[in-house]
Amino acid sequence: MVSEPLETRGIVLRSLTLLSFVPLTLALLAAPQSASASAEDVEMAAPHTPQSGMVLGADGNLNRALAPLPADPASGWSGEAVQPWDVSRFLAHQKAAAAARDLAFESGMARIPSANQDKFDQTYFDIELNLDPSVPTITSAVTTMRATVVDGPLTEMELDFADNMTVSGITSGGVATTWTLANDLLTVALDRAYTNEEEVELVVSYSGRPRNEAFFFDSFGGSPMIWTLSQPYGARTWWPSKDWPSDKADEVDIRVTAPAGNKIVSNGVLVSETDNGTVATAHWNSSYPIATYLVQVGVYPYSVSTGSYDSIGGDTVPLVFYDFPSQVGNNAPANALVDDMMGVYEGLFGEYPFSAEKYGHNESLFGGGMEHQTCTSLGAYFESIVAHELTHQWWGDMVTCDTYNHVWLNEGFATYGEALWFEEAYGQEAYFADMASSAYFGPGTVYVEDLSNFNAIFDSNLSYNKGSWVLHMLRHVLGDDDFFGTLAIYRNMYGYDSATTEEFRDVAESVSGLDLDAYFQQWIYGEGFPIYSYDWSATPVAADWTLDLQIDQVQTGQIFTMPIDIVVTTASGTETFFIQNDQATANYQLTVTDQPLSVDLDPDHWILRQVMAPIATPTFTKGILLVNGVSWDTYGNEIVNAYEAQAFWGDLEIEFWDYFAEPTGGYPSTLPAARGHGAVPGDILGEYEHVIWVGNNFDGDLAGWLDTPMYAYLQAGGNVLLLSRMADQFLNEVFQGYLGVDLLSTVSVFDCIAVEPGFTNIGRIGTQSFTVPFDTAVGANTTLLYEADAGFNPNLGMGAVVVPPGGGEFNPDGGRLAFLAGRPYRWNASDLSTNVMRIFQQYFGKSPVDVPGDAASVSFGFDSVGPNPFSDGTTIRFGLGTASDARVDVLDVAGRRVRTLASGPFSAGTHTLRWDGIDDAGHSVAAGVYFARVVAGAGEDRVKLLRVQ
Repeated sequence: MVSEPLETRGIVLRSLTLLSFVPLTLALLAAPQSASASAEDVEMAAPHTPQSGMVLGADGNLNRALAPLPADPASGWSGEAVQPWDVSRFLAHQKAAAAARDLAFESGMARIPSANQDKFDQTYFDIELNLDPSVPTITSAVTTMRATVVDGPLTEMELDFADNMTVSGITSGGVATTWTLANDLLTVALDRAYTNEEEVELVVSYSGRPRNEAFFFDSFGGSPMIWTLSQPYGARTWWPSKDWPSDKADEVDIRVTAPAGNKIVSNGVLVSETDNGTVATAHWNSSYPIATYLVQVGVYPYSVSTGSYDSIGGDTVPLVFYDFPSQVGNNAPANALVDDMMGVYEGLFGEYPFSAEKYGHNESLFGGGMEHQTCTSLGAYFESIVAHELTHQWWGDMVTCDTYNHVWLNEGFATYGEALWFEEAYGQEAYFADMASSAYFGPGTVYVEDLSNFNAIFDSNLSYNKGSWVLHMLRHVLGDDDFFGTLAIYRNMYGYDSATTEEFRDVAESVSGLDLDAYFQQWIYGEGFPIYSYDWSATPVAADWTLDLQIDQVQTGQIFTMPIDIVVTTASGTETFFIQNDQATANYQLTVTDQPLSVDLDPDHWILRQVMAPIATPTFTKGILLVNGVSWDTYGNEIVNAYEAQAFWGDLEIEFWDYFAEPTGGYPSTLPAARGHGAVPGDILGEYEHVIWVGNNFDGDLAGWLDTPMYAYLQAGGNVLLLSRMADQFLNEVFQGYLGVDLLSTVSVFDCIAVEPGFTNIGRIGTQSFTVPFDTAVGANTTLLYEADAGFNPNLGMGAVVVPPGGGEFNPDGGRLAFLAGRPYRWNASDLSTNVMRIFQQYFGKSPVDVPGDAASVSFGFDSVGPNPFSDGTTIRFGLGTASDARVDVLDVAGRRVRTLASGPFSAGTHTLRWDGIDDAGHSVAAGVYFARVVAGAGEDRVKLLRVQ
């Protein structure tokens, strides 16, 4: 069930509508973009350029589809996301990069608390730091720690602390004691043996330069600064503690001294601050339990703005925002959203968990967001990130994953919080669009098996996106009342503590009364997703109709146990059935009140699945349907230029379908009017012999591919050419088996080399990142067309075509699937169009026909060549009076073949080919005289060509 509207939940958006009257001029503070660069690939001029992403729509309201995330070349972040508002990849990258800066630390540290650490429970810290942002060292520091013994007697304590730091003294119970510091473990001899329930107090004095993992000396705008990001295990690099999320301190005091003119930011309540013109001091107190990785310090001459939020519990929560002075105006709209978001999340999750303290943001330089308790550090002011980090205050800060094996309880919850915000603020369509942006169809478990790999902990596909889908699906399984009831009980049981997946599961089971073991086993500990194939028939029975439905799970992995919505459309309307499915093949009988016209399986996408829907008997009465799946708004001139050059179809005759709405200013002049938008309905798809799908997986087109019955179309006998990056998301294991390829990992490629005679190399005109190649060992019915060899050993497959024996059910010469990896708009247009036409001529039996005409009115031979002379390329027209096999070659003056332009069956009529001056080896030919020759049956004709420099 979809959640109730705002008014029925008592949620009030108090400032959102007011924002529509505020003039906002927000620039993306990044390096100037070239006209050919897509917004998705913007690169920042420097790693520490602030980022602001709030924009206004035409109606004056804040858009959810915000400015794309800028890239930091130094960080390795490519700037890519599935949606403009999909922040999971960005946040995951930033956290993983911060956590893994010191690979030796990452590979050498322990993964669980030591046996000694299990013997005590840390309860209190007082952290005193003497800092100067312009001097990259902690001049002096004293950390006071109190802990309660839980497994005594205890004679020594082991604390996590970086062994590059210098410890100058330690007291235990007020008595000076001895210690050792090695392998990032500080072992302290206690002043006596402590028994259960006794409290131990240690005072550790130390100094040193923290490793570049969690505590950073930086600068912005000419002013030095300090910022911290300690997740997952970085607190130990700047203060000694039991640095594991399972043990929270009940209270923490943070006292910092820094040069005058600086503001000092930390967790909790500001108890006091001073600035005497020489030094500035601040004392912060966090009185709620807090995990070590959530403790932070920020030092910079911030500009401070304040507000307040009236919590449902009666507290007035201070809202405090620490911004770089030059960015106050840019950050203000994002900061202003916090008030409304607080209202939404309190309505969904209960009272803000730190209502006696504060909430706010402190601007930072790492580029993403970090959910420090009561004060999020932000380097990117996007609506999604603000929502994500605020959600963390409930899920991640108040309830924390017990170990990072279960980090989805933090990151999956926060990612799902983004979707809930969009639902409440913008409606159901926004909710489902956001969930679609988080769909991940790939390998790996949500449960993090290898804690030595920080990239696995912060895997955007698994910990963030698939984790959010676990909650989205669970919501539908339980229904809204039980789902949000589960969150409420989960909060009550584990608030201000830590939890595991099993503990969350147990709460959901107790609230719903359902056995959810299979659900969590398959989605958290298992891999993959269900691929449903189904078919149906209907029979009239008395006044009703009996619908026989067969559902097959065709994936090779585990069989999923899930309830499925079945929506039957009849002449009288729609009827919805809720069925349970847990078998590889299952049959159902449903009774409907009128004749079924169509059957849809999970039409609202409540399951992370792919569906291979059936298709009605195709007619194949039309030629080629070109489907655009590249966002006009995001790729601008790149995609427009490609269409203007007819890069994806050359001289083939096409009809056009656009997944997206018509771009502002209309379509390129080369395109016919769009026949429709969104996913292509099966009845329309079946009209065409061939489909060219120009894909990308950005801003939603993957959903269009998945909701188009493409596999059934192939089986029926249609031919498909897929041009796209991220092929692993378009081509599931069933499609890969059909094509006869095994897809590999995502790479960036630098070339596309033809390996099949008659095909030519395809040059790239921009970054070919997020390309998914395949193993060059292809199936028996598959022909390898292209490889990538620059930088790869062995070479990687880039393009292939399969010709299945027997073709399709309704077309014995059809059912052919061709694929070219990479961003289609970043291949050379002339190269690509030539090769597309070659695929159609050689494998799809389709040639360019400008004038189909009457056979009697078209004579055999060349009709025209132009331009001639030429330098970059020339167009060659020839006619055939009857349908026949034909071959068109380019010869040199000695009669040697330079290039085969076409070879295969041609229909009667006039045909157009283009020669770009490239030979069969992919080399540009020298200036001089050449001849085009056409041979068909007993007929032969030649025409002279002159290439000039």
